[in-house]
Amino acid sequence: MGRKATAWRRVGPPAGSVTARRLVTAATVAYVANCLWGTAVAVRLIRTKKLRVVHHGLFVVTATLTGVAATTPVWTRDRTALFLLPALVPLAAAPRTNPRSGAHWRVAVAAAPSYLGALLARR
Repeated sequence: MGRKATAWRRVGPPAGSVTARRLVTAATVAYVANCLWGTAVAVRLIRTKKLRVVHHGLFVVTATLTGVAATTPVWTRDRTALFLLPALVPLAAAPRTNPRSGAHWRVAVAAAPSYLGALLARR
């Protein structure tokens, strides 16, 4: 006699890990968009006399998504978001640096390896 298929067997990844992966992706996309906007402003491709709030808004979205994604190992079994924990340090320091100095973009770029590691760990 053959084995019976059981109804409780999982076919795909757990639902929590899908949510965690989506949050990691969303945080990474927000970070890249924020970096691209900031770079465009720095090289004067975009004038932000009246649009300064865009970069600040992107930063708030990035920091919020990164913070939420970094908590996913607490409520799911997916550990890929642990890579985002070191990114919280540059995200906390970036608003305190002078945007006209070289320190601002260096602090912002310091978070990039964390986002890259989280994306690569997703697979």
